[in-house]
Amino acid sequence: EGRCYERESVPYKALDGVVDSLTKYLHALPDAKAEALMPREVLALARLFPVMLQVDAVFNAPQREQEIPDPFSLRRKAFAALRELLGRISDRQPLVLYIDDLQWSDADSTSLLEDLLRPPDAPPLLLLLSFRSEDIESKPFLQTLINKAGTDGFREVHIGALSKGESNQLVRDLLVTKV
Repeated sequence: EGRCYERESVPYKALDGVVDSLTKYLHALPDAKAEALMPREVLALARLFPVMLQVDAVFNAPQREQEIPDPFSLRRKAFAALRELLGRISDRQPLVLYIDDLQWSDADSTSLLEDLLRPPDAPPLLLLLSFRSEDIESKPFLQTLINKAGTDGFREVHIGALSKGESNQLVRDLLVTKV
């Protein structure tokens, strides 16, 4: 899971929290299981998301090239590595990615999400994206996502505001589970 923050200015900010969660997941696995999930170009992915270097299987991955000077090649390899990694995870267990406040995303994140979901061989996962409906008109990438809704593999679900009674019940339920 992850979320976008309005005042955050990191590249790929819609996926920054997702990659943080993914890193924690991989770090918690036994080394052999984490190594089995590693894509060929995992170090390119770690160049975009350095937090991944906290995972021994990433840090110790074989270096394929000394340097990738072309930023477009680096990006292409990193995107492919994330697709491969998520595909390998979803081959072993159901996978759900959730990103909140997508209205504050950036163009890099949109490109990465589109690449991740493009056919053929998109990883079999459930991707949940939430955003404020009032921001749809001012954010072209949200409109692009909505235009894909209703096609194979994409669905739009409107969730309205909670009533006062529903809000109170949610707070009570959350307080009970916290105590």
